[in-house]
Amino acid sequence: MKSKRCGNCGSFEITKNKVNGPFRWKDYLMVYLASPISLDQCNACGETMRKPGDSEKVDQAVEESLRSYTQFFISKILERENCKQIDLAARLGVSPEYLSSLKAGSKIPSFQTFNFLRTLAMNEGAFQVAAPENATKLAQAS
Repeated sequence: MKSKRCGNCGSFEITKNKVNGPFRWKDYLMVYLASPISLDQCNACGETMRKPGDSEKVDQAVEESLRSYTQFFISKILERENCKQIDLAARLGVSPEYLSSLKAGSKIPSFQTFNFLRTLAMNEGAFQVAAPENATKLAQAS
C-alpha cells in the first residue's frame, strides 16, 4: 500500500484532522469555518490536502459558515442599532429584498457585502458613519 505524501514538504506524516481554515473560496481570500471539517493534513508543515470530492465538502462548509456569520452580523446590527432592515439595506447599498434573503440564509453575500456587514457588526460607530446622508456630504465635499 502506498503512503500519502505531502506535496508541499514531502513528509509521509499525513493524518485526518479537524480543520477550520483558512480556505480560499471564490472572491474570499480567507474563510474560517464556523464548524471544522475533517481533511488530510501534513503533521510536518500543516498543509491541508484535498482528495477528489473534498472540494465539494469544503464548498458546502464555507457556504454554511458564510450564511451563519451573515445571519449573526445582521441580527447583531438590527438589535444593537434598533433599526429596521430597510435602514440597514440603505446603508449597505442593497435592496431590502436582497438583505431579507441574506437574513433568511437563502443567499450568500458578495465578499464586499460580507465585509461591510462584518464592519458594521463589529464597530459600533460604523453604522452612523455609513448613513446614506453622510455619503452625500462626502461627495459634495470632493
